[in-house]
Amino acid sequence: MIRLFRVYIPASTLVLLALETAIIISALCIAVYAFGDLDPLDYLLNNLGMVSVALVSFSFIAGVYFQDLYSQVRVKSRLLLGQQLLLVAGSVFLVQALISAVSPDLYMPFRVILLGSLIAVVSLFAARLLFSAYVLPRVAAERLLLIGENPVLDDLNRHLDQHPELGIQVAGHIRETGPLSQPSGFEELIREYQPNGIVVGLPDARLASELLELRFLGYSIQDAAGTYAKICNREGLLALTPTRLLSSKEFEPSTRELFFQAIVDRLIAVTCLVVLLPFILLTAVLIKLFLGGSVFEKQLRAGLHGIPFQRLYFRVAPPNAQPKPLQKRLGRLLTRTGMYAVPQFLNVLAGQMSLVGPRPHRPEFTPELTRCIPFYPHRFKVGPGMTGWSQIQMKHQAGPPDTLQELEYDLYYIKYAAPMMNIFIILQSIKNIMLWGGRP
Repeated sequence: MIRLFRVYIPASTLVLLALETAIIISALCIAVYAFGDLDPLDYLLNNLGMVSVALVSFSFIAGVYFQDLYSQVRVKSRLLLGQQLLLVAGSVFLVQALISAVSPDLYMPFRVILLGSLIAVVSLFAARLLFSAYVLPRVAAERLLLIGENPVLDDLNRHLDQHPELGIQVAGHIRETGPLSQPSGFEELIREYQPNGIVVGLPDARLASELLELRFLGYSIQDAAGTYAKICNREGLLALTPTRLLSSKEFEPSTRELFFQAIVDRLIAVTCLVVLLPFILLTAVLIKLFLGGSVFEKQLRAGLHGIPFQRLYFRVAPPNAQPKPLQKRLGRLLTRTGMYAVPQFLNVLAGQMSLVGPRPHRPEFTPELTRCIPFYPHRFKVGPGMTGWSQIQMKHQAGPPDTLQELEYDLYYIKYAAPMMNIFIILQSIKNIMLWGGRP
């Protein structure tokens, strides 16, 4: 796994990205060479042809990303894959038309982009099928040996079983560590399981010298908490202790970073409100005409340090009445496009929310959640967000959010929060809205 944007990404996904980028660029270059009335070298080198090819290629890759095809690299339905790639090709034509209108010098001949898109779609379809059938089953090059009785190791084992695309296999799980302290205990284990790395559940002084010797021999020795965070992209609550939170600053957000984040959040909020002002006014008029009552809906939520605030929404249903079909359609439209959440930019301007942060919870639940869930109040170290790490990671989860798992994602975000990670989360959120719509 490779760390980008402070997030660990499977190497197989990056390999697939590089492969598809090469396929798309090659398809467009073949299309340029296919037409005799075009001088390929002159077009590519002297007429901004390379820039046009790069823009179209980027549009293709962005389309594949926004179709969520880099999150789901395993092909489950050929028909669905074909439909998604055709949608990507259609979006590329729209983007190219926009680019040509803005800068005619970057215009790519229609026959070139048509042939290039056809070659790219067919090639990407075949590459995806081959990658899913032959590469993914063999991509598990890393084998981990789990040692110790630790519930974090059990969670890690389950996660790896459910995500073979990560390229990591569990070679075995040795729960009883007593025999390992005997002479040649580890040697027999290594010969039997042939692991690349060893994950230790709990520190054991009896095993320290043997593990250190294995590290000198080139084996990777990892602790359960760090491995769980790296692979699952969340902090394991079962591995956290009060001592670790007290003695370490890893879960203490930097005051300087929070200050600059607040400034950037406000600048982005102002920009979005100005750009979206016509849509905001239109939405307010439609709500007033068809739904009645107040344009805004207010919900009491717990903010930074647990201080309550009123989170704003556009109303998506009539007050105290059964919605009619037209009202339902308007509510679905506001939810599907994410417009219902635009008033939260006002909460950002007021300093009550951030663009990125934990999901704001209802304050009346805080005492009970604090009593039942260890370290729950630590999520109030940063302000709640319009979107966040837990929101995008748990988007597909059916039913109410798992508060324990949500807190693990929130702690991971607090630990690794950085501008590049915020950008990654915002892009993922935009993709989610485009694919599945917003969710109140």
